Amino acid sequence: MTTTIRQKQRRRQRRRGMAYAAVTLAWALTLVLGAILSPPELVHDIALFVHLASLVVGLGAVLMIEWNAALWATGWSTVRELRQADRTMILPVWIGLGGLLVSGALLSPDLTAPATLLKLGAVLVLSLNGVALTKWTSDLARLPARATFRSLPRRAKFGFVASAVISQLAWWTAVLIGLLNTSR
Repeated sequence: MTTTIRQKQRRRQRRRGMAYAAVTLAWALTLVLGAILSPPELVHDIALFVHLASLVVGLGAVLMIEWNAALWATGWSTVRELRQADRTMILPVWIGLGGLLVSGALLSPDLTAPATLLKLGAVLVLSLNGVALTKWTSDLARLPARATFRSLPRRAKFGFVASAVISQLAWWTAVLIGLLNTSR
Protein backbone atom coordinates (compact mmCIF):
# COMPACT_ATOMS: atom_id res chain seq x y z
CA MET A 1 0.00 0.00 0.00
CA THR A 2 1.31 3.44 -0.91
CA THR A 3 1.18 6.27 1.61
CA THR A 4 0.09 9.56 0.12
CA ILE A 5 1.68 12.92 0.93
CA ARG A 6 -1.53 14.01 2.64
CA GLN A 7 -1.49 10.92 4.86
CA LYS A 8 2.13 11.59 5.82
CA GLN A 9 1.26 15.21 6.64
CA ARG A 10 -1.65 14.12 8.84
CA ARG A 11 0.56 11.60 10.62
CA ARG A 12 3.23 14.28 11.25
CA GLN A 13 0.52 16.66 12.54
CA ARG A 14 -0.78 13.99 14.94
CA ARG A 15 2.75 13.30 16.19
CA ARG A 16 3.34 17.02 16.71
CA GLY A 17 0.01 17.29 18.57
CA MET A 18 1.03 14.43 20.87
CA ALA A 19 4.46 16.04 21.36
CA TYR A 20 2.82 19.37 22.29
CA ALA A 21 0.70 17.54 24.86
CA ALA A 22 3.67 15.56 26.23
CA VAL A 23 5.86 18.66 26.57
CA THR A 24 3.07 20.60 28.29
CA LEU A 25 2.35 17.69 30.63
CA ALA A 26 6.05 17.30 31.53
CA TRP A 27 6.28 21.04 32.19
CA ALA A 28 3.15 20.98 34.39
CA LEU A 29 4.42 17.92 36.27
CA THR A 30 7.66 19.80 36.96
CA LEU A 31 5.65 22.66 38.47
CA VAL A 32 3.61 20.34 40.66
CA LEU A 33 6.66 18.42 41.87
CA GLY A 34 8.58 21.67 42.42
CA ALA A 35 5.74 22.91 44.62
CA ILE A 36 5.45 19.80 46.78
CA LEU A 37 9.02 18.50 47.01
CA SER A 38 11.43 19.80 49.59
CA PRO A 39 14.66 17.91 48.97
CA PRO A 40 17.54 17.86 51.44
CA GLU A 41 20.44 20.23 50.80
CA LEU A 42 22.64 17.53 49.21
CA VAL A 43 19.91 16.60 46.70
CA HIS A 44 19.33 20.30 46.01
CA ASP A 45 23.06 20.81 45.33
CA ILE A 46 23.21 17.78 43.01
CA ALA A 47 20.06 19.02 41.23
CA LEU A 48 21.68 22.43 40.77
CA PHE A 49 24.72 20.80 39.16
CA VAL A 50 22.49 18.69 36.89
CA HIS A 51 20.48 21.82 36.06
CA LEU A 52 23.60 23.73 35.00
CA ALA A 53 25.00 20.76 33.06
CA SER A 54 21.64 20.33 31.30
CA LEU A 55 21.64 24.01 30.43
CA VAL A 56 25.09 23.70 28.86
CA VAL A 57 24.03 20.64 26.86
CA GLY A 58 20.60 21.92 25.77
CA LEU A 59 21.44 25.54 25.02
CA GLY A 60 24.78 24.57 23.51
CA ALA A 61 23.07 22.21 21.07
CA VAL A 62 20.44 24.84 20.23
CA LEU A 63 23.18 27.38 19.53
CA MET A 64 24.96 24.92 17.24
CA ILE A 65 21.80 24.27 15.23
CA GLU A 66 20.95 27.95 14.99
CA TRP A 67 24.55 28.84 14.07
CA ASN A 68 24.30 26.37 11.19
CA ALA A 69 20.95 27.89 10.24
CA ALA A 70 22.54 31.36 10.20
CA LEU A 71 25.36 30.05 8.01
CA TRP A 72 22.82 28.61 5.58
CA ALA A 73 20.69 31.78 5.61
CA THR A 74 23.73 33.87 4.71
CA GLY A 75 24.92 31.50 1.99
CA TRP A 76 27.96 30.18 3.88
CA SER A 77 26.73 26.58 4.01
CA THR A 78 24.20 24.27 2.41
CA VAL A 79 20.81 23.10 3.51
CA ARG A 80 22.33 19.62 3.68
CA GLU A 81 24.84 20.81 6.29
CA LEU A 82 22.07 22.47 8.28
CA ARG A 83 19.99 19.32 8.15
CA GLN A 84 22.97 17.26 9.33
CA ALA A 85 23.58 19.64 12.24
CA ASP A 86 19.90 19.41 13.20
CA ARG A 87 19.89 15.61 13.08
CA THR A 88 23.11 15.47 15.11
CA MET A 89 22.18 18.01 17.77
CA ILE A 90 18.47 17.43 18.29
CA LEU A 91 18.99 14.64 20.84
CA PRO A 92 21.26 16.79 23.08
CA VAL A 93 18.66 19.58 22.89
CA TRP A 94 15.91 17.34 24.25
CA ILE A 95 18.21 15.62 26.76
CA GLY A 96 19.24 19.04 28.06
CA LEU A 97 15.64 20.21 28.26
CA GLY A 98 14.58 17.01 30.03
CA GLY A 99 17.43 17.41 32.50
CA LEU A 100 16.37 21.00 33.14
CA LEU A 101 12.81 19.93 33.88
CA VAL A 102 13.73 17.02 36.17
CA SER A 103 16.40 18.94 38.08
CA GLY A 104 14.26 22.09 38.20
CA ALA A 105 11.60 20.22 40.13
CA LEU A 106 14.22 19.50 42.81
CA LEU A 107 15.36 23.12 43.12
CA SER A 108 12.33 24.24 45.14
CA PRO A 109 11.31 27.05 42.81
CA ASP A 110 9.40 29.94 44.36
CA LEU A 111 6.20 29.70 42.35
CA THR A 112 4.93 32.93 43.88
CA ALA A 113 7.78 35.04 42.45
CA PRO A 114 6.92 36.80 39.17
CA ALA A 115 10.46 36.29 37.84
CA THR A 116 10.22 32.54 38.44
CA LEU A 117 6.86 32.42 36.70
CA LEU A 118 8.34 34.32 33.75
CA LYS A 119 11.23 31.84 33.61
CA LEU A 120 8.86 28.89 33.72
CA GLY A 121 6.77 30.49 30.98
CA ALA A 122 9.92 30.93 28.88
CA VAL A 123 10.76 27.25 29.38
CA LEU A 124 7.28 26.26 28.20
CA VAL A 125 7.59 28.57 25.16
CA LEU A 126 11.00 27.22 24.18
CA SER A 127 9.74 23.65 24.60
CA LEU A 128 6.65 24.20 22.47
CA ASN A 129 8.75 26.08 19.92
CA GLY A 130 11.04 23.05 19.77
CA VAL A 131 8.07 20.89 18.85
CA ALA A 132 6.91 23.46 16.28
CA LEU A 133 10.36 23.42 14.72
CA THR A 134 9.85 19.80 13.75
CA LYS A 135 7.57 21.06 10.98
CA TRP A 136 10.34 23.26 9.60
CA THR A 137 12.98 20.55 9.91
CA SER A 138 10.80 18.11 8.02
CA ASP A 139 10.37 20.80 5.35
CA LEU A 140 14.17 21.12 5.19
CA ALA A 141 14.46 17.41 4.46
CA ARG A 142 12.39 17.83 1.31
CA LEU A 143 14.50 20.67 -0.10
CA PRO A 144 17.06 19.97 -2.82
CA ALA A 145 20.64 19.77 -1.49
CA ARG A 146 21.54 23.07 -3.12
CA ALA A 147 18.46 25.02 -2.02
CA THR A 148 19.24 28.44 -0.63
CA PHE A 149 17.46 30.36 2.08
CA ARG A 150 16.75 33.15 -0.41
CA SER A 151 14.93 30.73 -2.70
CA LEU A 152 12.37 29.82 -0.04
CA PRO A 153 8.87 31.26 -0.14
CA ARG A 154 8.44 34.31 2.09
CA ARG A 155 6.22 32.39 4.54
CA ALA A 156 8.87 29.70 5.04
CA LYS A 157 11.62 32.29 5.55
CA PHE A 158 9.47 34.09 8.10
CA GLY A 159 8.73 30.81 9.89
CA PHE A 160 12.40 29.87 10.14
CA VAL A 161 13.46 33.29 11.38
CA ALA A 162 10.53 33.65 13.80
CA SER A 163 11.24 30.23 15.32
CA ALA A 164 14.92 31.08 15.77
CA VAL A 165 14.11 34.44 17.40
CA ILE A 166 11.52 32.87 19.71
CA SER A 167 14.00 30.14 20.62
CA GLN A 168 16.78 32.56 21.50
CA LEU A 169 14.51 34.94 23.42
CA ALA A 170 13.00 32.11 25.45
CA TRP A 171 16.31 30.37 26.21
CA TRP A 172 18.10 33.56 27.21
CA THR A 173 15.15 34.81 29.26
CA ALA A 174 15.23 31.56 31.24
CA VAL A 175 19.02 31.71 31.61
CA LEU A 176 19.07 35.32 32.80
CA ILE A 177 16.24 34.86 35.28
CA GLY A 178 17.86 31.67 36.55
CA LEU A 179 21.12 33.55 37.04
CA LEU A 180 19.35 36.37 38.89
CA ASN A 181 17.42 33.92 41.08
CA THR A 182 20.54 32.02 42.14
CA SER A 183 22.64 35.11 42.79
CA ARG A 184 20.24 36.46 45.45
